[in-house]
Amino acid sequence: MDNSAITDDETRSLEQMILEGEMNSEFYARARSVAVSKRIVEEELEELLTRVGPDPVRRAAVLDFLGRREEALELLASDSSNAFAIHLRGKLMIEMGHAKSALVVLEAGWKEHGTTVPSMGALLVEAKILTDDIDAARTLFRELDMPEDHHRVRYLKGLVAQENGDYAEALEHYTAAADGAPGEPRYQFRLGYLHSLHGSEQLAIEAYEMCMRTAPIYAHAMLNLGILYEDAERYEESIMCYRMVLQSNPDHERAALYLVDAEHSLDMYYDRDKEKENVRRQQLLQIPITDFELSVRSRNCLAKMNIHTLGDLIQKSEAELLSYKNFGETSLTEIKRILAQKNFRLGEGKRDDLVHASLPDGEHAKILGEPVSVLELSSRSQRCMDRLGIESLADLVRRSELELISQKNFGVTSLNEVKRKLGDRSLTLASG
Repeated sequence: MDNSAITDDETRSLEQMILEGEMNSEFYARARSVAVSKRIVEEELEELLTRVGPDPVRRAAVLDFLGRREEALELLASDSSNAFAIHLRGKLMIEMGHAKSALVVLEAGWKEHGTTVPSMGALLVEAKILTDDIDAARTLFRELDMPEDHHRVRYLKGLVAQENGDYAEALEHYTAAADGAPGEPRYQFRLGYLHSLHGSEQLAIEAYEMCMRTAPIYAHAMLNLGILYEDAERYEESIMCYRMVLQSNPDHERAALYLVDAEHSLDMYYDRDKEKENVRRQQLLQIPITDFELSVRSRNCLAKMNIHTLGDLIQKSEAELLSYKNFGETSLTEIKRILAQKNFRLGEGKRDDLVHASLPDGEHAKILGEPVSVLELSSRSQRCMDRLGIESLADLVRRSELELISQKNFGVTSLNEVKRKLGDRSLTLASG
């Protein structure tokens, strides 16, 4: 959307523009801008839809502002002789991620109307790039004879550079395109995506936030923005992003899934004191047994049992210690005393409850030795495993629910997935 094109239309009502204006790409961009800048609400757009009449292109425009793009595409398909209807249909398909379908529509339209709708050529170049037909895109691009500094030209050059893996050049072109037409969501989306790839999360957020000012909401940008908000623990804002997508497309599965996770993250009671206590506990468990005053007999027995730290010690039960030769009640009392000093007890670190008692010892070891990949977790859950360095099921069952759910972008949905898949193998997460 070119800001330079927004002139007297800012003072006109959207109704006047849609009912009286000549439908072309420049006019449509201005109408979109007015719909956003004047914050036209859904009720007003629905009312306008009743006034538009049977004209398929004008009705499609209002349906697009409402986010009802599938309906808009159906209407535009019914007017295949109208050059702008073809242009708009291709544009909407590209914005919805259907580049192959857009290519078919735009190629037919370009053959029939190319000389009368130059902007259709730019869309066709874009569709060719997005479908990996780079050579054909370059050939057509040269035919368009557009100014080198035009925002559409810079955007298309950015797409080519990105396809070639030259992200620095692509970023430069996308930045120029977005500066030239800050209201065009495709430009801002690509700019935000590359900033995110380069680790410039704040710049990515700023670019994606520009997509909030378009009509309708650009779903891809809002999903990415929501994830970045979650990473920054800005859960209320991430929830807003997902709800905006669902408002225009109630059946959007990814937005619905992400919304559930974000809402649980917001509602989750994150006990920082308990987290600090967990860290302190882990540090205590690393203390060597030799740091405590024990009798020679107790010390020798523990060494022979390969017990070297407090963490090793709490893995044993009283019965296991007493069953060892020369380890009697006196030694047991000593051990229980030093553990009590650190608020530990014998047996609390045991994981015998990981599997049902019916599983033989060999089967138990075999299951715990399997890689965590056998669970076939979702990408979000698997990313959490990677961050925590969890490689085997044995690694996983040593983790508590709190440890997992404290990870960024790991909500209750992901937690339930992990618990369910562990349960299928008769395993559970650690308590505490």
